[in-house]
Amino acid sequence: MGREYTGSTQSRHALTTCAGVDQDLPTDGIPLMNTSSPWTVLCVDGRDAQDFLHRQLTADIAGLVPEQCVQAGLCQPDGRLLATPVVCWLEGRLRLILPADLAQPVSRRLQMFVLRDDVQLSVSDVPCRPIEANHSLAAGQTQETTDGLQLSLAGDVPRTLQLGGETSNHIDVDTWRRQTIAAGAPQIYATTSGQLLPQSLRLDQLGGVSFRKGCYPGQEVVARLHYRGQLKRLLARADIEQGSCSPGETVQMDGRGIGLVVEAVDDAALVVVHQDALGGTGETIHGQLHIAERSLHG
Repeated sequence: MGREYTGSTQSRHALTTCAGVDQDLPTDGIPLMNTSSPWTVLCVDGRDAQDFLHRQLTADIAGLVPEQCVQAGLCQPDGRLLATPVVCWLEGRLRLILPADLAQPVSRRLQMFVLRDDVQLSVSDVPCRPIEANHSLAAGQTQETTDGLQLSLAGDVPRTLQLGGETSNHIDVDTWRRQTIAAGAPQIYATTSGQLLPQSLRLDQLGGVSFRKGCYPGQEVVARLHYRGQLKRLLARADIEQGSCSPGETVQMDGRGIGLVVEAVDDAALVVVHQDALGGTGETIHGQLHIAERSLHG
């Protein structure tokens, strides 16, 4: 799959687009196509594509039908999340929707495990946009419309993404982030990759982790925490009282690190913090925030 480019400028990793045209991804992962969108869509094709993703991701991909979507986890062997792609079907092909800056590392990671599987990874030129929530669409369901494929994501409030087509009801990224904070369902960014367990993002509560399936990278750690462990770092909302925060910033309290910002916009944030920090005031490099007294884990 793809080629390695070397030269006097930046080294590149090439992926083939679904349309069959090579698309170069710079090493920082920012795509040269659909630069107005914060997401990149990866195609996973081939006879073994569904089984392959089932063996790599935390969710039940083998049981995913074309009318469904799921936010799954791609883990390291230690169980920490590298990415949380939204998985769906479009035109009979599996697609992964993930932040643009994770497209290259995720594709490289998946390619490591292809081996003898009949699987091809490529970048789709189908645009992905956040739109006004489709309240008639149940969480985890998809719907073909004249504008494109609409995906309703799991969470405490409805959120909808659209693949393809043109739409007049799109929303800006900041509005999407506010919806994500209200939904209590963050995604992994490059700045938070490799630091959090699926349960810390409530991925298990939102249908993104199956405890009935076979092995995937990190499965032993994730299952052990589910059956025997106690989750110590919890997802909570926070009010940004001073300054600003960004995903990936460490949250400190009394000079010690107690958590991580996973989503933020304006005066609101989602943080993963030690349970003892709930109800307290934390500081980041750019701001100060007050953490809710209760976590989102119920």
